[in-house]
Amino acid sequence: MSLGGNAFARPGDDLTMAGQFEFAARTLAPLAAGLSPDRQLLVTHGNGPQVGYILTRVEEALGKAYALPLEVCVAESEGEIGYVLQQTLHNLMRGERPVATLLTQVLVDGGDAAFAHPTKPIGPWFDAQQALALERAGLDLVYDKAGRARRLVPSPAPLRIVESPVIRQLLSLGVIVIAAGGGGIPVIDSGKGLEGVEAVVDKDLASALLATGVGAQQLVMVTGVAGAYTDFDTGSARLITRTEPEQLAAWHAAGHFPAGTMGPKVEAAIAFVRETGGRAVICQPGDLAAALRGEAGTVVEPADAI
Repeated sequence: MSLGGNAFARPGDDLTMAGQFEFAARTLAPLAAGLSPDRQLLVTHGNGPQVGYILTRVEEALGKAYALPLEVCVAESEGEIGYVLQQTLHNLMRGERPVATLLTQVLVDGGDAAFAHPTKPIGPWFDAQQALALERAGLDLVYDKAGRARRLVPSPAPLRIVESPVIRQLLSLGVIVIAAGGGGIPVIDSGKGLEGVEAVVDKDLASALLATGVGAQQLVMVTGVAGAYTDFDTGSARLITRTEPEQLAAWHAAGHFPAGTMGPKVEAAIAFVRETGGRAVICQPGDLAAALRGEAGTVVEPADAI
């Protein structure tokens, strides 16, 4: 199960620690009743707002504290959100199932074209005046219809989850695992070993890669909207309730799912279902219980299962 970082705050609300705990408790509560002792659960999460705020703190503290590269900010966000989810799951399960958060490294290609073309939005929304100042400072930005902007950073494709063997072993022991937070810490193989790079890996693509690697039967991606829509944010928007990978890929090719928003979730769903023959679901937090049964959100399954 993958939780979107933006979903940790209600629309229009500021991100707070108390709010993150409230979201986690509200969203994960359906799992407590339906999670049998022998059912494995692997939780991943986004970190777009959180890692952006961490980076803002770093930039504000320059000259007063040592600088942190972006991948270290990703690692810090794994710890922050992992703590929230780990404590919440422990409490919901009344301590009857062990829960562990694992700092996770994700191998990427240092020559990935994404490093020259940032596409991943992180951090808070800036108003038009703030955005203009950031643009003049040379930062890459993406704008919404209201003229607000968010910072864009490189998002290379995930190639391998370094800690996959450890995650598989923990799952086999009955541990509920929280891993690949924020898409994982991006690293390259420098020839001398692993080395961090300034980027943010898309958490949905990393989640699909990880879910496939551990043999998951279902991938559920929780986000801020009810599912994937054709013609989203227009008068003809339509929620896709049930589909198969080829049709979803055709809609994607037609431009219905923009990069940096629903695009990676759709790509992750297509890749997971094609590779495993399992089910992928995109849903909003309040629909999680029904989505786990394949009864809410956008359900993607092989053509012969529909």
